[in-house]
Amino acid sequence: MPMPDRFLPSSLNPFSSSSSSRPSTSTNNPSQPTASSSSSTSTFLRPSETPEPHRVLSDLIAYSHLQRGARFTQNTKSAVVRQLFQTLWQKPEWTELFLPQQLADEDRRIDDEDSRLAAEVLPRADSLGSWLVDDEVGSSGIKAWSLSEAQKRVEESRRIAGKEPWRKARQGQICGKVFQRFERTFTCKTCAKLSSVVLCADCFKSSDHEGHEVLFGQSYAFSASCDCGDPSAWHSGPHLGCSHHPPLPEGESKPPPLPSKYDVPDPLLMAIHKTIVIVLEFIIQTMQHALLPSEYGTLPKTQEEMMTTDIPTGDAKEKRGKGPWGVVMWQDEKHVLKEMTRQVRDALGIDWTVAEQWVREVDEVGRKTIVVSTNPIIAFHTANMIQQIDAPVSLRLASDTFREEIVGVLISWLYDMCQCSIGGDDTVFKRLLAKALYEPRIRGGGMGPGTPLAPDLKELEWGKLMGGHDVRRMDWLLQLDSRLWKKAKWEMRQIYCSVLLFDIEVRKDLACRLAMNYPRLIEHYLFQDRELDTNIIFSSAYLIFTNGAVTAYATTKAQLYNTVIHVAHAWYTGQVIKNEGNDRLVMPPNQFDPNDTSSKGRLDLDVPAFRGKKGLAILGHLRSMFRHKEVRKLIVRQPQLFNRAVAFINMFVGIQPQKREMGEHIEYEVDWLKAFIILGDLAKMCREFGESFRYATPDQLLASMSVVSNRILCDMMLMSNTLDKERFVRPVEHDVDNVLVHGSQFTLIKQSVSRIEAFSFHHYMTLLFAEMTKATRTVLPFENGLIKGLNFKQIIERFVFRAADPDDGERMKLMIIEYPMQKHVILSQIRADMWKKNGSAMRLQYHHYREMGVRETTLDQEFFMLQLGLCIIDPFKFVVALIDRFGLAPWFRGNVNDSGLWSHHGTEPKQRITLLEDFMLLMIHLVSYPAIIDGWERDKITRSHIVHLLAVQPMSYSEIYKKLPERSQETSVTPILREVADFREATETAPGRYTLKEENYDEVDPYWHYYTRNEQRGAMDKLLERAKKDNTSSTEPIILPRPLRLPPAGQPFSNIGDFLHTHVVADLVHWTVGHCMHIANPDEWTATVALTLPADYKDAPQIPTWDNLLEYSLHLATIALAVAPEEFSKASVELKDQEGSHSTFQNLWLMQTNPAFKTFKARVDHILDKIVSHLPPHYTTDYRAHKEAESLLSISSPARPDPKAAAAARQKAIMAAFTKQQQSFVAMMEEDVEDEDESMEEEGEEVLESHGQCIVCQEEVTAKAPGGMMALLQPSRALREVVHDRDWLEESLLAPTSLDRSTRYNRHSLDPDNPEPLTTEGYPSANLKFGVHMSACSHFMHETCMGNYFDATKVRHTQQVQRHHPENAVRLEYMCPLCKSLGNVLIPVEPSATPRKPPLIIKKDGEKPPTLSIMIRRVSSEGLLRVADSQRIWDHHVETGEVIPWFSDCIFSVHSLDQVHRKANMRSTSRMADRMRGLVRPLSEQSQKIRGRKTHMYLPDDMVGYTVAMAEITQRGLGGGISTNKTEVLTVAEQINEMSMKLIKKLIGLLQLELDLYFGPSFDRTALRVGIFARFLPDWYRSSTLPSPLLLRQPLGMVIEAAAIAPDLLQAVIVMAYYAELTRVILGLSFFVKKCLASGKAPSVRTTPPEDPTRADAMSIFSGFKPIMQSILRNTGPASDSDSIMALLSDDELLSKLIYSHTLPFLRRCAIIYYAVSGTYPVVEPSAVASFTPATSEYTRLLTILGIPNPKETLTDSSATITPVVARWVTQWAMQGRLIPTLEYPGTYELVRLPRKWEDIVLAYADKKCGKCKTRPTYPAVCMFCGAMVCLGGDCCSEGEQGECNLHMRECGAVVGMFVDIRRWVILYLYAGSGSFGHMPYLDVHGELDVSMRRFHRQYVHVGRLDELRRATWLMHTIPHLTARKLELTTDGGGWGCL
Repeated sequence: MPMPDRFLPSSLNPFSSSSSSRPSTSTNNPSQPTASSSSSTSTFLRPSETPEPHRVLSDLIAYSHLQRGARFTQNTKSAVVRQLFQTLWQKPEWTELFLPQQLADEDRRIDDEDSRLAAEVLPRADSLGSWLVDDEVGSSGIKAWSLSEAQKRVEESRRIAGKEPWRKARQGQICGKVFQRFERTFTCKTCAKLSSVVLCADCFKSSDHEGHEVLFGQSYAFSASCDCGDPSAWHSGPHLGCSHHPPLPEGESKPPPLPSKYDVPDPLLMAIHKTIVIVLEFIIQTMQHALLPSEYGTLPKTQEEMMTTDIPTGDAKEKRGKGPWGVVMWQDEKHVLKEMTRQVRDALGIDWTVAEQWVREVDEVGRKTIVVSTNPIIAFHTANMIQQIDAPVSLRLASDTFREEIVGVLISWLYDMCQCSIGGDDTVFKRLLAKALYEPRIRGGGMGPGTPLAPDLKELEWGKLMGGHDVRRMDWLLQLDSRLWKKAKWEMRQIYCSVLLFDIEVRKDLACRLAMNYPRLIEHYLFQDRELDTNIIFSSAYLIFTNGAVTAYATTKAQLYNTVIHVAHAWYTGQVIKNEGNDRLVMPPNQFDPNDTSSKGRLDLDVPAFRGKKGLAILGHLRSMFRHKEVRKLIVRQPQLFNRAVAFINMFVGIQPQKREMGEHIEYEVDWLKAFIILGDLAKMCREFGESFRYATPDQLLASMSVVSNRILCDMMLMSNTLDKERFVRPVEHDVDNVLVHGSQFTLIKQSVSRIEAFSFHHYMTLLFAEMTKATRTVLPFENGLIKGLNFKQIIERFVFRAADPDDGERMKLMIIEYPMQKHVILSQIRADMWKKNGSAMRLQYHHYREMGVRETTLDQEFFMLQLGLCIIDPFKFVVALIDRFGLAPWFRGNVNDSGLWSHHGTEPKQRITLLEDFMLLMIHLVSYPAIIDGWERDKITRSHIVHLLAVQPMSYSEIYKKLPERSQETSVTPILREVADFREATETAPGRYTLKEENYDEVDPYWHYYTRNEQRGAMDKLLERAKKDNTSSTEPIILPRPLRLPPAGQPFSNIGDFLHTHVVADLVHWTVGHCMHIANPDEWTATVALTLPADYKDAPQIPTWDNLLEYSLHLATIALAVAPEEFSKASVELKDQEGSHSTFQNLWLMQTNPAFKTFKARVDHILDKIVSHLPPHYTTDYRAHKEAESLLSISSPARPDPKAAAAARQKAIMAAFTKQQQSFVAMMEEDVEDEDESMEEEGEEVLESHGQCIVCQEEVTAKAPGGMMALLQPSRALREVVHDRDWLEESLLAPTSLDRSTRYNRHSLDPDNPEPLTTEGYPSANLKFGVHMSACSHFMHETCMGNYFDATKVRHTQQVQRHHPENAVRLEYMCPLCKSLGNVLIPVEPSATPRKPPLIIKKDGEKPPTLSIMIRRVSSEGLLRVADSQRIWDHHVETGEVIPWFSDCIFSVHSLDQVHRKANMRSTSRMADRMRGLVRPLSEQSQKIRGRKTHMYLPDDMVGYTVAMAEITQRGLGGGISTNKTEVLTVAEQINEMSMKLIKKLIGLLQLELDLYFGPSFDRTALRVGIFARFLPDWYRSSTLPSPLLLRQPLGMVIEAAAIAPDLLQAVIVMAYYAELTRVILGLSFFVKKCLASGKAPSVRTTPPEDPTRADAMSIFSGFKPIMQSILRNTGPASDSDSIMALLSDDELLSKLIYSHTLPFLRRCAIIYYAVSGTYPVVEPSAVASFTPATSEYTRLLTILGIPNPKETLTDSSATITPVVARWVTQWAMQGRLIPTLEYPGTYELVRLPRKWEDIVLAYADKKCGKCKTRPTYPAVCMFCGAMVCLGGDCCSEGEQGECNLHMRECGAVVGMFVDIRRWVILYLYAGSGSFGHMPYLDVHGELDVSMRRFHRQYVHVGRLDELRRATWLMHTIPHLTARKLELTTDGGGWGCL
């Protein structure tokens, strides 16, 4: 098929002088210098310096392997690329056409910037290295120079400079970017015509889809390309295209034609074309001798075989077997990176890093040549080593592998050039490439010197394709595609896409070439390709089959339609020729003659086609073609196309027949999945194929319907071989008598479904016929219901069935609906559990067939066929036929009270009643569900579904969506949802839900076609509830049926409601109501059921009810009365000629008066009233007389008491009696209690205080049964120290002044409108402080019970050795038996026996706390009286002042001073303390380097202080909380939950108990009390001053010491500790400010926090504090640089804010400690509290409440007690090393800053490389603490068995980690070797989670859930508990450490 001239400019056909438009001097005399010459041109090789460039290129790629020893290197790549470009840049002026150096402006001036940039981006011809550039994406790190990237850089520079783009965007151009695997895509459901339409990220960002329903997904294969700008993919409008691909002007449908000639010299066009031809010829010549994927791993068994075998090669025969040899490793998906790396390392003896890089390159590129050797033994050994693990490898001549590497370079070059512009036009190269592709090869078949070609290439070698078409280069490339590797395949997809999409005519011709090669491509797909998603069938075929005009053109010119059907036919019929790895399909396939009795002609489900899903791709291609209007028109115009498709579909009819097992349970269940694999696609294909006839003429439609109906009838009559004649039975007729009406008789098809021998779910011709029949609504030109005097029924009989006589016509009509009737009956029987002996397979088929995804094309089509039957068959006959098919004829004739009905049939009464219910419900649906037969629009159907779904209950979007029909899911349903439903926003725990608007409940039909029984009841209950609200006067409202929406008159199916005007509906109601009279006699009915049971049945029988059947009968009666009241009313009073039988009216009258029918009385009353109103008066004389008598009786009888009032009176009397009895019982018990109290007093027993119940034994925890609070001790690195960075300093300045108020505001990353500093997205892990955190649940346990429970845990671990348990016994972990929290210690709850004075509390106005000097004197006096020697104060302290018992290395069993007391009175407490210290001690030893201290952990600092600090940090910025007296809380202490405050109190109590364990009860603690003050007052006891400066201690730790040793001194200690903290902050700020501000760097741009109402008060506290700070800094000595520091702090507000922010946390923590110890604060006098206003800062409130004097006033007062003390602290610090105190971060703690939209972070990390392995992770993850990116689950960055997430966790979060799995969009929680996954705090616009982004909805951050994650999960340290709870629910296998 030659390339038409229309693809080429006239300048090439023939060559014209297009160069005349350019200056002649540049072409006629190349040596003459021109104005366009520049210094950059001298770097290029001029034509006079080398031979003809194309000859050089040809020789280079053909023979370079001889010169380079067949070793392909980077220099080889650069040489090839250089020569490729030199064939194009033969003249300097030609270079300007590729990279503009000169702008054609009016002055012809040289643009210096463009020239400079061009010189920079152009490589040098004399330097091979310049043709290689760094590869930021690839694993090799180096790639060839790219012209397209150079042009992009030039374009970007022009854009920045504000210049016009050099490359002009063409209107109507299609993007066509081919997506790589897992590349992210966007889809706009509002604008797209098909769900498969996608946009790339660049096009989406450049387009406008604001307010649309946009999906964000990913491409799972090379299966799609960007559809931006394609008018066939998008609805017309302003949203078509983007700024890169502008749409066509309004009113134009075709893009402007390509120019007939280019402003490009003809010699350049010739050079480009010649280069392309050389490249394509080399690719084909090389790849025709390449291996097929099925041949990978087929290695020679011996060296001799290796030297002699005819391995495919391109070398001449004399060169074969001589080497060198090349070993190529290919990509596969079976082996992990570490396994492959190990095998390569062992095979080659290379370094692990090199082997790993090679394996990564294999995964990225698809192949890698790992060995080139002249020694065959080395090559043979290497290949066999790789093959040992069944990895794909090939061993060939190195010359072949060398040429294949060059092929990769050439393909990459073609891909690069397809993205380039030449002279500003991006179509030049594409058009020339298209010309080369459509030309025949230079040498015809192109055999060359190599081995014979493989069998699959013989057609190409012979020069003729199937159908006699000439072979072109395009054909070779298409069929050689499977021999390519991953990267080359993807680049070829992009090349094809570029060529395809630049012109529609090219696209059509390429479709023709694809059609010619389609069988061979499918063969490669089915039999060869190892990676199906890279096959061309999935990618380039997508571009063809999704365009209607292209597909129709290829069908007309190249038989694409028939070819695809032939391929599908051959595949599914197993017509495959086996040929040693080159399997071929029989083409054209052998067509089975359905009338030939010598062959079955049926499908064999054991062929490979039914064992997998490969064939679905072929069916998908067929479906794609059937969707297009152009193809549909071809089908209806060309009967041969229609008949070919019908024959193909007909093959699948009746496959996998089944029969109902009546005896024993089936032994082997049917493998139903084989047939159901194709069910959905074939059913949808039938629908789409049938829709083609919407474009047919009436004659074409009726003739085609006749063909299909004839096939159905022939199959049923077994006149063809479609059905298995050994299983299926030819239908026969029988007479059915007396059904519904006595004396009636109909001749019907005989078929007992209960005993059916062959039933199949697969009747596709019926589905096709149904869809074709729907087309009659629009195709047939009805006028008043007639066409030429014929109605619809007559047209069907005459032109579709073409019956010879009326009886044949009736028979055919019954046969055409036979399979739909069978299907409905079978499904009903399965629901009635009548097929249970067929096993679970039948139930699974039932559920699958009814799934909404296939129901619309299967069951709904068959339901339509029943509606069609009701239209074209006499209603009486139709209903009798349906009754007969249900097997219910005996129940609609004779005596309804005959018990023989239930005992003489092979079904249980319950099953038969279920069939009756389903039959009546089906009759209701046939007339009340018009959507299918009336042809509702899609939006109307969707609206109906949504309304009815929400009428049952509120639902989330996903719940609604999955219950919608398939075609409703293809378009956006959001507008309909907004119209009919209200949205309830999502909360922290509940998803968003939609609720139906009140006004839309009127549209709800409780008997909707798709409702289940439960949903029917739910909808009815909702409607009744609303009716009661609307009509309060009616206690029992009824729900009347909605008006029927039947097809309008004159339409084909408008007579469907005529059934309601006949006696049939009244007859149905009569018989069903008659059966329901059993409700009035339950005993008789029970006896009747009992008679049906077998004699040996002993269990109590389940008595089936009639309620549902009566519901349906009454509803059908109500419908009939609404449509035809007179007809139904008259029929209801008729008797059925049975002696003793009642009419319908009489039965309803009995129901009205019988209490057994009370629940139905309201509906019965309504029906009777309607009947009476439409009957003559004399018909109902007795009934009306009875009603009047009842009315008179109700009037004359006294009013009955209100039952509610009577019930209330009875309840009141009962309660009064109960109260009296209770009072007497209490009085009696009080007497007994008094007696007991007296006896107890006499015995002198003590009542023990209970601390709570033991969670194990449920006994009380008391002093005699000691126990503790269950708690978890865990190492932590959550506390943050300041980062010496300007941006972090700014964060400290922005910290709110009142952290106990709601001051947090949302900040998101990657938001260009609200930028945030990149440096502050995550907190650096190097600035985290180590400590021990305690968390507890609210449960208690005895210490002895703890031991038993822990022993049981260890036993469980030994019994379940393969399970990864939620707790670790080595770490002494256990799980709370009740709340499943993790724990490892018990915190003693018994208080210390040592008496202590209570803390100071000032509650009265006028009172003041004692001054510091007073407290010093008191303590001094106490020390003088009780401490004889001041030197003894520090006996039990270390040199820094810490108390020895509170160090983690103190072992009480060794160091206790009173071992007798410890063992006798505190044994349990000692064991609990030892358990805790056994965990802290190893942590202390292991963390010395992290903590920066050589000493062991000090519990007040590192455990209690750390826990208090985290409790305070958790509450920062939250606000809220109400105190017990309903007023606003005073401090943060009241915001902390009760459990945490109790834990802090018990931890301080634990410190007190440890003092008791160490000192014993007799030790005088006065020295400890005095030591507290002595530590703060260095000169107090000069003889005993500690050498260590106070400022090196943590002031908070000293506060905790005071709370444990002397609570009465706590307030005074807080005052001194505050000034110590203030001094430390000043010293720390001096270093912090210098580091951050000295550089003069300005802070980055960031969002502004909300206004702070307390800022003015806060700034006043330290206003003017600069002199004080300067004084303190000068006291540190002459070495301090105080002047320069103060110069940096010239802004007074800056200094005030820094001091304020960094000292506020200390005050908050002091308040927490004081509140935990005392339950209140030091100063709570009313006047002080009343002075607080909303403008009062938290700092001011805390200073007042804690009784701390104002720091500015105090430190400026030389007479103040604390002033000289502070000076002494500073002096002491300056003399002892000047170690700068570290500062804590004072702001709100946040996790890593996340973007508002999930897609932003996905796209941002799409091409990011891991900082450790320098590769793009398959599963990138981001640490939520510090923001570092790591490889999740990859072997690349692991160390041993530890994955990078676990390795990073140790450096960042200690033993816990939180990582965002970006690709799967979940949170990975890690805790010390365990882990779990959790949901991200992101929801879609419908308020739902989208786990792993399976629904592709765009996700937006949910602030509430994010804060819950931050506060409740991270800051409260609940990750261990969360992980343990999730592991407890599963049998986890472990492996979390490798992540």
